[in-house]
Amino acid sequence: MISRLLAFALLAPYAWGGEYPVLRAEHPFPYSRFFVPNGGGVRTSVVMLHGSEGGSVPFLESEAAILAGAGYAVLTLCYFDCGRGLAGTRQTLKDVEATVVLDAVKWLRSLPQSDGRVIVYGFSRGGELALIAGSAAVTPEETPDALIAHAPSDLYRGPFNWSWRDAACWVCAAGPGRCAPSTPRAALAWNPGCGPDDEQKIDHNWSAWRVRGDRVWAGTRIEVERFAGPVLITVGEQDSLWPADQTRRIEQTLRASGRDVEVHYFPEADHVFGYIDENRRRKLALDFINKVSAIGKAPAE
Repeated sequence: MISRLLAFALLAPYAWGGEYPVLRAEHPFPYSRFFVPNGGGVRTSVVMLHGSEGGSVPFLESEAAILAGAGYAVLTLCYFDCGRGLAGTRQTLKDVEATVVLDAVKWLRSLPQSDGRVIVYGFSRGGELALIAGSAAVTPEETPDALIAHAPSDLYRGPFNWSWRDAACWVCAAGPGRCAPSTPRAALAWNPGCGPDDEQKIDHNWSAWRVRGDRVWAGTRIEVERFAGPVLITVGEQDSLWPADQTRRIEQTLRASGRDVEVHYFPEADHVFGYIDENRRRKLALDFINKVSAIGKAPAE
C-alpha cells in the first residue's frame, strides 16, 4: 500500500497569493488528493478530513491548495463514500476504520520531502475522526505531531447518511397518493433507490467507527487525553448541528490532563462558518500549522 512519491501534474492556476505554485502529486489512497508546493526542501505535511458529506464532495480543496501554497504537503484523505461522484447514491458513514488516518500519517512521514512532522486536520465528523485517530495512535511512526478539529464531537457518534434527510428517499408505505404531506417519518418507508441502508433498520447502537477492526459503541467518550501533542479546536457558539458544549468538554478534559490545547469560540458562528469568521478560522489554522512546523527548528538568520 505504501509507496514513494512518483510524479507531479501541474494544477490549473490558483491565485492564493502563496509563496509556491501548487502541484497535484500521486499517492496510494484511492480518490484522495495530494497537494504539494513546487519548491525545494523538506516540509511539514497535513492530513485533511472532510465531514459527513463524503469524500466525493471536494469541500476541502480550496483550503488544501492555500496550505500547499504556504509550503505544506496536504493530503485530503477520503475515508468513506470515495468513488460515488456528485450524482450517485450516497454511502452511509458506518464501519469506517479510524486507523486509515494513521496509515496516511506514516506514509507522509516516509516521503523524502517530509521533515517528519504530520498534522491531522478534520472538520465536523472529520474532526471527530481526527480526535479518535490521535487517541488511537500507538507507535511514533503513526502518531501525528498535532491535531486540528473544527466543530468536533467528544463522543463516538453513530452512523449517518445525508439521504436520511432527503424527502425523496421516503415514500408512502400505504401506496401512492395515500399519505398526506404531513405524514410522520415513522409511517413512511425507505426508498431502496437511495441505497441499502434504511435508517429505521440500521443498528444505531454502534458508532460509525472501528479502531483496529473493533467496533465501538455509540456514545463512548473519545479519550482525547491519550494524545500528547498540541491541539487546536475551533467552534461556533451558535452551532445548530453539534453544540459548542462538546468542545467545552474536550477542552476541559485536555486542560485537566495538562495537555497543550488552543480553543477558539466564535460567538456568532454556526456549524459552517462564513466570510469574516471563516477567514479568521483559516488564519488560526495556518498560524497553528506554522507554529508546529517551527518546533525545534533553528531561527532564520
